[in-house]
Amino acid sequence: MKKNAEKIRKLGVFLTICVSAAVMVGCGKGQESEETEKLTVCTGSMQEYEVRKLVEAWQTMNDGIETEVIVVPSDDTLAETKITELRTEIMSGGGPDVFIMPCDENTEKEDAPELFPNPEKAMYSDLFLPLDDYISDAQYMDPDGWNQTIMDSGKTEEGQVLLPLTYRYYAYVFRTADLENPENLPESWEELISDPDPMFGEFMSYEARELLPYTFGKLADYQEEKLLFSEEELQERVDEAFTWKDKTATYQMETRPIVQGKVEKAFCEAVDYAATEEETAIALPNDQGGITAYVTVYAAINRNTEKPDQAFSLLDFLFSDEIMTGDGFPGEDPLTGIGKGCNPPDNFNGGISVNLKAAQKMSRNQVTKDLLEQMDRRINEVRYYSNLENEIYWMVYKCLARDKDSAPPLSAEERREVIHRTYEEMEMQMAE
Repeated sequence: MKKNAEKIRKLGVFLTICVSAAVMVGCGKGQESEETEKLTVCTGSMQEYEVRKLVEAWQTMNDGIETEVIVVPSDDTLAETKITELRTEIMSGGGPDVFIMPCDENTEKEDAPELFPNPEKAMYSDLFLPLDDYISDAQYMDPDGWNQTIMDSGKTEEGQVLLPLTYRYYAYVFRTADLENPENLPESWEELISDPDPMFGEFMSYEARELLPYTFGKLADYQEEKLLFSEEELQERVDEAFTWKDKTATYQMETRPIVQGKVEKAFCEAVDYAATEEETAIALPNDQGGITAYVTVYAAINRNTEKPDQAFSLLDFLFSDEIMTGDGFPGEDPLTGIGKGCNPPDNFNGGISVNLKAAQKMSRNQVTKDLLEQMDRRINEVRYYSNLENEIYWMVYKCLARDKDSAPPLSAEERREVIHRTYEEMEMQMAE
């Protein structure tokens, strides 16, 4: 009996040693694997070249850390395949470590494939790593030098989870002398459509209809998973936009705005060119008495990543003043430096940089800078282009009968069914 007990004891000790050795070997392999595996960065096809430049510059300053750039193709069929593959990886606890993704309105395709069709909704789905602790210990980032109104759009109760890079809104710059009452500009959607100035009716009524999402404040509550406007309110907004355009269709103004469009570098350059005249700027207002801005490119870290420090190091580098302004870091070649010319605001997807120094560099003229600052102060809603906006854009497209050759726009009664179907689709998207 004692011999059997001794045999069992020795066997137990032997197994313990074997298991311990296996664990030690396994840990060693795991550590070696973590050190040798690539950091993966996912981006869109339009941003691929610039993201590769960014990664190469970052590698130069980080001992050549091996990095792979994963691109969502522009071709719809190939994009669907890649997106399905990436989503499967993410849902299985893997996926790319870093995302640098565009989000822009889609006015050419009704159903364009997107990895994150609604980035705001994704913020509340535990997909992205909260970044506050990393930002507080960052080597390069200077949050005090960012546009906080825009940055706040990437926050949840867990803190900063999305990092907006660029944003835009739609605006007009008029010669002050061409406006009837430049001292009392309309500040809300309701004031705009009732303003008697023919310059607004002539040049803003068309875009107000085409860019209807800009006229709304907050569209949805993603924590409660519900829309914040009713079908009747959507119907009323469409009717207001179409009625305003019809009412002003007979206007034939002899003068035009100095510039109109999405505010980005080309917009600022046009204002710079005409800055010898006194100018007045007005952005397309929303129904909350302010301006709705849209994020056009954002960055995030996969909550599943096994390399959070490396992943954040790349974003820390990206959001540095040196990269965001395009000035770059000092290098062996003083003419090129490291990361010189990366300049995300110009090269990633247009728009205004969240970095205040970079935003100031969009214009060479103080008058233009002052106009931009005046409009920026009125931003009271920041959104990410999503499938909700896409539904509204295509609703307007159908109400204008652009899906039918040479057909006139739908009547108010005919529009109701289109609006009803659109609202139902938006409700379903919120519930998914």
